Amino acid sequence: MLLYLLRHGETDWNVQRRIQGVSGTPLNERGRLQARALAELVRGKLITAVYSSHLTRARQTAEVIAASLGLDVRLEPRLAELNQGELEGLTTEEIDARFNGFMDDWRSNPARLRMPGGETLAELQERAWAALEDMLLAHPHDTVAAVSHNLAITAILCRALGIDLNAFRRIRQFNAAHNLVEHSPTRGWNVVTMNGLAHLKGITNTEGSPYL
Repeated sequence: MLLYLLRHGETDWNVQRRIQGVSGTPLNERGRLQARALAELVRGKLITAVYSSHLTRARQTAEVIAASLGLDVRLEPRLAELNQGELEGLTTEEIDARFNGFMDDWRSNPARLRMPGGETLAELQERAWAALEDMLLAHPHDTVAAVSHNLAITAILCRALGIDLNAFRRIRQFNAAHNLVEHSPTRGWNVVTMNGLAHLKGITNTEGSPYL
């Protein structure tokens, strides 16, 4: 399987650097332009299926891509972003003020730190990786696109690369970045491209999104 693992386009909360998690924030104008750029990127790649997180910003991105390929979007909730519970909608400054000591714990040992009312990174990685494995079973010899989120994609790439989740900040994912991951029966998973941005031709916010 050859997998184009794509991050959704920009939202207003990305610009405001607010934690989105599983909130239903839609794409903004630049995000819609980025979705079209992703569609141009994958056109002609012989993609047979387009998967997406069920969250609005990912689904809207995937719909643009799928329409350009004449395909339907297959919603996959396990590709959703980390459920960040009570932190969603907040900036890192607001989190510091409301959740004393949380940011220190997040910076020092993030993998198993539970978001207040939400998930851990380890839980996210398990469900996202299970979705990836199921895509492989369904499309062992195909080229597939999947639209997901910052931390979800980062967790997948950490596992594919053998990077400990506590070191996840070694991987960056900007809005509408593309990653190319391949699997072969003999070599397993191989990350070919990571955080590719050339297709955006300047329509990107290179400050990225907060890791919290």
